[in-house]
Amino acid sequence: MNDRRITKVSVSALALLISCFLGVAQAAEILVDSSIIDRAMEGISVKYSASAQSQEEISRLANQASTTFEEFKRANDALEALLVLNAGWRMQISAQNEQITTLNESIDGVEEITREIPLLMEKMLSGISQFIELDYPFRIDERQNRIQFARAAIDNPDVSIAEKFRQVLVMYQTETQYGRTYETYPDTITLGGVDRDVNVARIGRVALMYQTTDRQVTGAWDNNSRQWVELPAGDYRQEVQKAIRVVSNLEAPDILNLPVSAPEVVQ
Repeated sequence: MNDRRITKVSVSALALLISCFLGVAQAAEILVDSSIIDRAMEGISVKYSASAQSQEEISRLANQASTTFEEFKRANDALEALLVLNAGWRMQISAQNEQITTLNESIDGVEEITREIPLLMEKMLSGISQFIELDYPFRIDERQNRIQFARAAIDNPDVSIAEKFRQVLVMYQTETQYGRTYETYPDTITLGGVDRDVNVARIGRVALMYQTTDRQVTGAWDNNSRQWVELPAGDYRQEVQKAIRVVSNLEAPDILNLPVSAPEVVQ
């Protein structure tokens, strides 16, 4: 409406200007055609309004397209993350399936192993009992009690197979350690049919010696004859006494001259 008023005012001013130059008659003739200009101006105004509306629609669609594109990017990023996560889960599932297969194979062998373990434990217990009988006679009561404890565990139905086997293994480990250790301890042994209080010194499974508490008699175990043998006092009394003190950490380690059995020939 403002455009039309401005147009009418402009036309009137134009008519006035024309009348000044062309005269009243000619001005009237020109004003007769002013309605055409009005219609043209109205058409232009309508087209301008339509163009403005079109521009608003274009802007709205552009904003909507931008929003849709951002939503697409977020959805695409989420899809890529899910694909990576899914690939990781597939790898884990594959590894777990392999573990399940391995466990199933192990479970299938449990029954057979369970049948064989009792026989194996019996053989191990019999073997260690025979070994102790043929070994140096140190801490016999303690070692025999260990065998009896393992036997009681094997015969007890309330003890699991795993615990029974563990007891046998502990006994074997303890016996193995004796070959790498040394010790001294008081004991009572029979010498010439008489019980004597002695101090015993064990050096691994290489030497087992004794000396009476009054230090008058010194001897060693002869594993070939399976008996205690008295040693010459002049040769070994001081050496065995020193060995007892070294093993008891009363003296510094030193080279000792001790009775050691010769190694057997391997057959």
